[in-house]
Amino acid sequence: MGFRRWIIGIDPDEVKALESKVEILEAELKALKEDNIKVHDELREVLKVLNEKADKVDIQDLRLRFNSFMKTLDSLIMKIESLEIGLQGDHLLADDEAKKELILRLIREGYNTPKELKTMVPFGNKKLYEVLKKLEREGLIKKLKKRRKVVFVIEEGTY
Repeated sequence: MGFRRWIIGIDPDEVKALESKVEILEAELKALKEDNIKVHDELREVLKVLNEKADKVDIQDLRLRFNSFMKTLDSLIMKIESLEIGLQGDHLLADDEAKKELILRLIREGYNTPKELKTMVPFGNKKLYEVLKKLEREGLIKKLKKRRKVVFVIEEGTY
């Protein structure tokens, strides 16, 4: 056992232990995602009722705070999905189509600036900008500049 570790630099037993930890983390992540989606759906129903009753001023404030909470929850769900993609391994991350779909979905959800996108994707800045350029060349997104700020939007007529 020691010789094998000395030659290849990795102890197979440590790899097996890490694999089991990754499996546990994947299961916990899946359960967390399912719980968040259930809560999200229930909160959507509550928001729908609040929107119907929003003619009263006191309910309007509650509705605004609730909308803010829903956006935060949406952001957490997107981060969980991004982490899930990262945990699934390099074989999925190597697929440019999967990366394109992830970025398009993030832009549709409101993550429009490069800074916001960087925090949500499980790959590096270089790959993010490569995929953004491909999407722009394909006419799926448009890059808008306002002074020093850059924003990406879905091109009209797509999706």
